[in-house]
Amino acid sequence: MIKKFASLVRPLVFASLSFVLGGCGAAVLSDEGLAKQAGNQFNQMKKKENISTNSSHTQMIQRIGKRITDVAEVDIQGTEWEFVVFDKPEPNAFAMPGGKVGVNSGLIVLSGGNEDEVAAVIGHEIAHVAFRHSNKRMSQAMGLALGGAILEVAMRNKEKTDRQIARGAYGVGATVGLALPFSRSQEREADHRGIYYAAMAGYDPRAAISFWKKMQSKSKSRMPQFLSTHPDSGNRIAFLQGNMDRALVLYREAKASRGEKPNP
Repeated sequence: MIKKFASLVRPLVFASLSFVLGGCGAAVLSDEGLAKQAGNQFNQMKKKENISTNSSHTQMIQRIGKRITDVAEVDIQGTEWEFVVFDKPEPNAFAMPGGKVGVNSGLIVLSGGNEDEVAAVIGHEIAHVAFRHSNKRMSQAMGLALGGAILEVAMRNKEKTDRQIARGAYGVGATVGLALPFSRSQEREADHRGIYYAAMAGYDPRAAISFWKKMQSKSKSRMPQFLSTHPDSGNRIAFLQGNMDRALVLYREAKASRGEKPNP
């Protein structure tokens, strides 16, 4: 009876997991709802975190943000962008649904005030918003939770040890086999679109390479890529280099349209 039960349930479990996990790349949540939630969270951050009083940093980020969002408007129409520089030493930046973008002062310091390098990062973050990556990640998390619930139901009559093994296998498989690769693919999408956004705004896309080399040398430890949410820095640099020819064409066209001379 148990074998018969297992033979009936196992195909159903695998089919259910395939259905749930196969749709993890979709954005199924309300963009408006996420934007409102992100706006509230961003307002709380501005109250709790120290906002930079460096006017040159703030003006730089506002200037770069305006130029890049202007060219990205075709992909993200009607977004109310807000750029804030937080007084934090970590070289980091983030973008939230609805166009809330935070940049740490440490990132500007690491760039040495190089606007092209900072633009590469901001272009990357704006691309995350354009691709609705936050929505897709949260939708994926819901799918993984549902898959876990299906597994629990399917295993409810099994021995405790079997249930623990199944939970462990599902957790490792879902994380290493799906969630982390999905996150890295999003980072690659944002790298690709981001250097084009920066280039079309008149920023030298080659600065993305120099910036990531700085990040690579700053990193004290190197986690294996398959255990990381972000691509390995070396692989990331190689990917950006592979897309540089097209980015340079866009950059030179943008400079010509602005009546400015491009970098040699």
